[in-house]
Amino acid sequence: MKGTGSEGTTKSRFARRRAILGSLLWAALSWAFVTGCSRPADSAKDVVEAPAKTNRHRLTFINDWYPEAEHGGYFAAQLKGYWAELGLDVTIVAGGPNPDIEKKVALDENSLGIVRGDAVFIAAERGLPVIAVNSYFQHDPQGIMVREDSPVRTFADLEDRDLAMQIGNTWFSYLQSKYGLKKTRTRPVTGSVANFVADPNWITQAYPTCEPYYAGKAGVKARMIQISDSGFDPYRVIIANRKLVAEHPEIVRAFSIGAYKGWIEYCRDPLPIHEHILSVSPTMEAEGLKFSYRKMRELRLIEGDSAKGETLGEVKPERWEALHQLLLDHRLIKAPIDREKVYTGAFAPSKVAVDPQLPPPAL
Repeated sequence: MKGTGSEGTTKSRFARRRAILGSLLWAALSWAFVTGCSRPADSAKDVVEAPAKTNRHRLTFINDWYPEAEHGGYFAAQLKGYWAELGLDVTIVAGGPNPDIEKKVALDENSLGIVRGDAVFIAAERGLPVIAVNSYFQHDPQGIMVREDSPVRTFADLEDRDLAMQIGNTWFSYLQSKYGLKKTRTRPVTGSVANFVADPNWITQAYPTCEPYYAGKAGVKARMIQISDSGFDPYRVIIANRKLVAEHPEIVRAFSIGAYKGWIEYCRDPLPIHEHILSVSPTMEAEGLKFSYRKMRELRLIEGDSAKGETLGEVKPERWEALHQLLLDHRLIKAPIDREKVYTGAFAPSKVAVDPQLPPPAL
């Protein structure tokens, strides 16, 4: 999940992010364990409007969770006016654990959103007219969080244990297939670490950029087992409505350029963007945002491994094909899918004249 904060808000950066729990129990846990990466819908603005605009093309951009550091580049693009300079009026909409982003983008030709790479194949199989236009993270950071002293060391160790996760996640179906998990029990994930702190045996999906910070703050040392270590290593991507890409590629190009410039600016100077995130998502913490920034840079989630030719925004045909084959081999999709229905490399930095080099970490 990319989830977390205090156990009561549903989350998982794939459900990591959005259940609306307004009970007193949630409120108590919020204060006790910090809402961190998650928050209830009424405690922050779900829509972040673009600055005042005139005669600009309107777009809706659906994030995969509430405002957080992992969206820093997009908030920078908006706050610094990069999209506006390129003729766009972009409204950023908060997502959540079950936001149906693919369906929403499919229904609105002027929308884009954040999903994991495997979701694009599944959307194509279902006939949804969406396509990946660039990468958000070069490597999806989804993982499983356990206590530091937990006997769970490998994915095979999940057998006959309980796992808090977003039900229906492709990566879990893959783990079941690869490791022969027959007795692993799943439970809904919440957007917090309260259960993890209270129960030594609690195992949950998590992001290394978020949940470990809040667990540690509550006095519990956590350890991450990254899903990518299993061989399931998709991009996290931006998808657009296929009609928008086909009929108005100049708009997708402008969106992509603004987004790249935003990430470069955020990596250069994150603190002003953090101030904005705190203003629209008050349950976030300044130190938690700094932790997320440092982890993103340490893990090179945005730019990937330069030795492998990975850069900000790029997508490689060979990695898409490897994911395609993995989904087929484990029967996660029923039949081969035409890659032209899944992604395009037409808006990568190298195709839109943007230098993808990120500045060194600022924190």
